[in-house]
Amino acid sequence: MRSPTGQLKNMGKLVEMIQNAVSTGRIDVAEQLAGQMDNYLLSELIQSLYKEGYVALAKERLLQIEPRLLCEPTPPFLELSLIWAEICYDERNYEEAAPIFEALAEQNPDFAAARFGAASCYLQLAITNLERRIQLYHPPKSEQEKICKYLDDFHQALNLIQASGWHTKWSTTQVRHFPAKSSTRLH
Repeated sequence: MRSPTGQLKNMGKLVEMIQNAVSTGRIDVAEQLAGQMDNYLLSELIQSLYKEGYVALAKERLLQIEPRLLCEPTPPFLELSLIWAEICYDERNYEEAAPIFEALAEQNPDFAAARFGAASCYLQLAITNLERRIQLYHPPKSEQEKICKYLDDFHQALNLIQASGWHTKWSTTQVRHFPAKSSTRLH
């Protein structure tokens, strides 16, 4: 009979092997190690893929998880929910990302990145709505000037929030793993 300590050590080794396989580009090995049935190992695989810049692969694996678990974050899926929210944000799906960031902030009130993520989503939505208003309604010049002032203010606020570093920052090595032609805007 195995001791719980031995099982934990083996699990730790397995996680380390998954991380090493992903960092060396051996995604096939990492997937074999993670298997299909263990949510913890799948979580580690997804986190490793995302951390190394394999955003599209991480997204594919996230789509295998029940959406409710990502959109209503609870342990042990908190980190995966954060990754999903960032991916939604990068794909300009702010309506989906904002409530995930808010739920993450509720789970951990000291997690400023989640609050900044939600604020960024709402600013992006406000910017989009104001730009759409100008395009659709062709308001008079005086109203356009007001809208442009609001847009400038929102862009300045967004720049301040982005400067906080709330979103994953990608190194040159990580960027190499991004899809060649992606409509995803990544930070």
